[in-house]
Amino acid sequence: MGKTRFLIGLFFIGILCIAGVCPVVAYHQGFDSISVPPYLELGDLVFFDSTFRPGRWNVRGLDHVAIYLGDNHFVGTMRNTVKQVAEVNITDYSYFFRVLHFVNPLFARVVSATPAQRQAATAWALSRIGDLYQIWDPEKIADPSAQRVTANRWYCSELVWAAYYQVGIDLDQNGWKRDFPWGLPFWSAVSPQEIAADNDVALLS
Repeated sequence: MGKTRFLIGLFFIGILCIAGVCPVVAYHQGFDSISVPPYLELGDLVFFDSTFRPGRWNVRGLDHVAIYLGDNHFVGTMRNTVKQVAEVNITDYSYFFRVLHFVNPLFARVVSATPAQRQAATAWALSRIGDLYQIWDPEKIADPSAQRVTANRWYCSELVWAAYYQVGIDLDQNGWKRDFPWGLPFWSAVSPQEIAADNDVALLS
């Protein structure tokens, strides 16, 4: 089943690369005049601050990250406004402002990745569409078939990290060390801020 979903993701990417449009119309959630910068490429990242009070990370810095698909669309862990559930889905750029009320977008590129690696990482993220949001995250997991309760559930930065981890690139600045002051040795979550600060990532704006 996982292989089938991955192949479907690759098929979507092929369409995207050839036609330059977002391949999954069913997941579009509205259009707006807001556009991404013209220099963005497939597999690039967008980070946001949040206008809400500190939430899951409760730290200073960036609160959200998603992967660019092309045609003003991103794949990431976000609320699906049609199904009213938080899951991996595709949204247009304006969604971040209209629905999530994010501010201060920052764009970045995984500079250590080849175009083929960025394509494969994006295809893997697309293969996870429909997976639910992960609320509890004592450890980050790259294998959705792992024997863990949260193996096929993702918070935004875990999804992005796992997508690039599939192609041999670890975007977590801290590696496998814990990044929360809980005193728990098994805590290995990855935050958007850590991905932005990783040596494999370069900010474009």
